[in-house]
Amino acid sequence: MCMKLKKNQLLQLRGGKFPIDETVKLNLARKHQQLISAEPARFTGEAYTTSGLFIVEGRVSGELTMECARCLVKFPYRYNVAIKETFMDENQIEFDVDEEMEIHPLEDDEIDIIPYLEAALLLSLPHTLVCGEDCKGLCPECGTNRNEKDCGCVVERIDPRLAVLGELFGKQDK
Repeated sequence: MCMKLKKNQLLQLRGGKFPIDETVKLNLARKHQQLISAEPARFTGEAYTTSGLFIVEGRVSGELTMECARCLVKFPYRYNVAIKETFMDENQIEFDVDEEMEIHPLEDDEIDIIPYLEAALLLSLPHTLVCGEDCKGLCPECGTNRNEKDCGCVVERIDPRLAVLGELFGKQDK
């Protein structure tokens, strides 16, 4: 599924704004290590032209199914991310456009904003996600989800720098 805006359609607005309210399918497969699935996203915003620039801005929102980094349980993750992208005709650019300028060259008469929505969403995600702040994770000894039940394992970790002290008192590093 794509969401393309026609350059000529925006030019005909003569300073007006083109409202956008679309449901889009984002291709996020294998782009985040904890992502299980993604529901279709909703983009609400507007597109307009000013001083030879084509600007698309708004918010992309929806829900992802993620896997908790601590306990590996699937959980819903809701997002609502702001986006503002600027485009310019490739043949009208009189300077070199690089990635840091955040002006994207337009190669044809359409603007496909799906890749920019995907990038904005992925950049907004934390590196690791947990199902809740109080998630206890999995037991390192038996693998039991400690959110569901207490397994009773005694996990005693000794700092390797202090292991010699433990040996003095007759304790062995497990």
